[in-house]
Amino acid sequence: MDACPVTALGMKKMLVDSAGFTGPFTYVQSLAAIPEKMAGAPPVLLIMDICGEKESVLDGLRLLSQIATSSPSTKIVICTDYSDHRILELLASSGAHGLLLKNEPVLALSQCVTEVLEGASQWISPRARQILSGTGQTTTPLTARELDVLAYLFSGLSVSGVAQTLHRDIRTVSTHKRNAMMKLGFHNDSELFAHGSWMAKIGPSAIM
Repeated sequence: MDACPVTALGMKKMLVDSAGFTGPFTYVQSLAAIPEKMAGAPPVLLIMDICGEKESVLDGLRLLSQIATSSPSTKIVICTDYSDHRILELLASSGAHGLLLKNEPVLALSQCVTEVLEGASQWISPRARQILSGTGQTTTPLTARELDVLAYLFSGLSVSGVAQTLHRDIRTVSTHKRNAMMKLGFHNDSELFAHGSWMAKIGPSAIM
């Protein structure tokens, strides 16, 4: 999945020329289109960006968790422009089998796909690994409820507004918020909204 058809075409060419894939290939431009395409027969390999046009990083993390649970045989490779260490830490801990940045050499994707399909538990590109190694921390995956709470908070709702929307006690929502902030390394609301805006950023995802 990738919002840019040219990028998706380049990935397909690389998979055919360098990794020996013969298809069939299916291309979608958004996260929202992936579940329907996977409903009939889950693909062997899913290559996706973490968000598409009018979709957020939180949408991608939620879908990644769902696919890892519902289609454990599908190998998931994330190829993204996002280089914030928190995003990469979440992706590495949330079920992605492969992780690389779009500005890396094309051979990185070929190597990633080959190793993942040959059974590697997880392949992280040199550049992504370099970013992760500089943080010295391991992120625990956000739960579905924590992702929901963050999504509503970044949409402009208060904690009480999120509680009303989700039909949950305000203390429960506050706990989800606090746990999510701890996992992400944010100590207060100011840090969350000043340095966590990437979670709600709407971005410009290939399925085969």
